[in-house]
Formats: sequence, C-alpha cells, structure tokens
Amino acid sequence: MRKGKLRRMLVNSVPLETERLILRRIEPRDDKDMFDYASRPEVTEYLLWMPHVNIEATRGYIEFIQTRYKKGLYTDWALELKENRKMIGTCGYANIDSSALRCEIGYVLSPEYRKKGYMTEAVNAILDLTFSKLFFESAELRIMDENADSAKLAERVGFRLDRVIKDELTVKDVPRTIRHYVMTAPQYFLLRAGKTNL
Repeated sequence: MRKGKLRRMLVNSVPLETERLILRRIEPRDDKDMFDYASRPEVTEYLLWMPHVNIEATRGYIEFIQTRYKKGLYTDWALELKENRKMIGTCGYANIDSSALRCEIGYVLSPEYRKKGYMTEAVNAILDLTFSKLFFESAELRIMDENADSAKLAERVGFRLDRVIKDELTVKDVPRTIRHYVMTAPQYFLLRAGKTNL
C-alpha cells in the first residue's frame, strides 16, 4: 500500500465506537486523565517507557502525538468511556510496515478499569480496522513474558503465539523475554465468522 494512501486512511479512521467506548484522537484535555495512569510504575512495568514524572511530561507527549496526527502517521488513540467521557487508556498502532501490510498493536489501560472487558472491546475495534478497512495481512503483539494479563487478552481475542525470544530486549536495564503473538487476515475473518477450528 502506498504510504500516502495509508496516511489518508489513518486520518479518517477515527473515531471508532464499541459498546462502551469511543476510540478517538488524544486531545490536550486528556492530560490529567493520562497523567493519572501514566505516572504509576505498575502501569509501565511491562512497557518500554518510564512513568511520567510530572504532568508537563504528559503534556509534552500529547503535543508529540498531535504532530503525528497532523502527518497522518500511525499512533495511539484515546479510549474514552461513553458514560462520562473519561479517558482511561490508549490503543493503536505501535508500528506499521505498509509495504508488507503488517502492523503491531499496542495498548495501555488505567488499573481501575482492568478486568472489565474494556481492552478486549478496544483491541477488537482495532482488529476490525486493521483487516476490514485497512486490508492488512497480519497483526502482531509483542508481550513481555511476565505479563500474563496481556497474554490472556491476546489469546482471548484470537492471536496465536508465534515465537518466544529469550532476552530479546533490554528494558529499563533488565533483559526481557518477548512473546510474539500473530493474527493473519484469514484467521481474523474465520474468527469473525464463528469458525474456531483455525
């Protein structure tokens, strides 16, 4: 896919809507909600980035995201609760290989809203975008070996464990084993059709 076409499609991709969420662009008004979870060490334990040290760091990140939106580049989108418009996390693309029609999905969720099915809704919305609208051929998740909750989510929405690479990344000075989960377009459409014998 040509990069220009992909950028136009990404610009027009959101908002996305699920039963309880709206996936939309991150906005400056989200600074306090984002800082609330992004400043917590337990939230970033299995992520590549460090906790935000102050709200100015959060605002700086949000400003950076705005530049990516303006250029039509892949990035995260806010997860907004329909019931109260609170921003509770992000979900989107951590990487896109437009020539191979392949992407990596990333997500983070405020601890208060875990184990309620919100991220399952969000990831399913991103998968529908990935395969039904952007027409990618595969999607990947990279999950640190100790992150059991994220691995369960991957399996729940239909990703398959493809490979495990010992000490693949050094994150915050600690060697981390990474589990690579993959979903292909044919697998996604079979799952959506209710055929589970993939």
